Amino acid sequence: MKKILYSVLILCCLALVLVSGWNLLSIYLEYHAGTSEYDRAAEAYVTERSGEEAAGPGASSQEACPISIDFDSLLAENPDVKGWIYSPDTPISYPVLKGETNDTYLHTMLNGQHNSSGSIFMDFRCTGRDEELVTILYGHHMKNGSMFASISRYRDQDYYDAHPVLWYLTPEGARKLTVLAGFVENAGADVYALFDEKAQLDAYLKEAASRSDFRPAGTIEGTEKIFLLSTCSYEYEDARYILLCAPGPLLP
Repeated sequence: MKKILYSVLILCCLALVLVSGWNLLSIYLEYHAGTSEYDRAAEAYVTERSGEEAAGPGASSQEACPISIDFDSLLAENPDVKGWIYSPDTPISYPVLKGETNDTYLHTMLNGQHNSSGSIFMDFRCTGRDEELVTILYGHHMKNGSMFASISRYRDQDYYDAHPVLWYLTPEGARKLTVLAGFVENAGADVYALFDEKAQLDAYLKEAASRSDFRPAGTIEGTEKIFLLSTCSYEYEDARYILLCAPGPLLP
């Protein structure tokens, strides 16, 4: 009887090991598929620009976008593309999509395949037009550091000092996103509701300045509109890490 119980126990342990191994393999393969897809997209659609090429006539190298995007080909692959988000010297270099709802690209990649990485996507209520006070971009906090995981690193002043700007590119041109503040926020915070009036945004930005994990080089006061980058955080249930950025003028 003891031998039978021992054999059953061994088989159960073996089954557990096999199931755990299969789960780990599945996770690895899914992460690999997500990374490979966005590496493919970057290789196909992103071109690095030289200093002179990036700056263009009359522009300084400090305000020049270091990459260009082949939006004609990108939009031919997926017409839901709204732009491209890029942070120099970080993993962030992704197309930005917009679906009919915020679930559309939550677990769907650029190529339409289901994957836990999903896509970087714009809130379906946003238009991306200049008159909009808040433009919200969402991305998963992947354990391999991909998608928007790296924005949580703005908790560290040194990381901010090394990455004070991002870039948002559209078919019309590129905008420098000057990083203003970063902090943990609740998923139900007012800013996710979008602001209808500038006074509401001003009040929120005043509070955001006092909560930021880093000291920005510039001032947050007087900011006319913001880009809000959002990813999951794990301090409490429904916690999010958000990065507030001020978009600059449209550049070629």
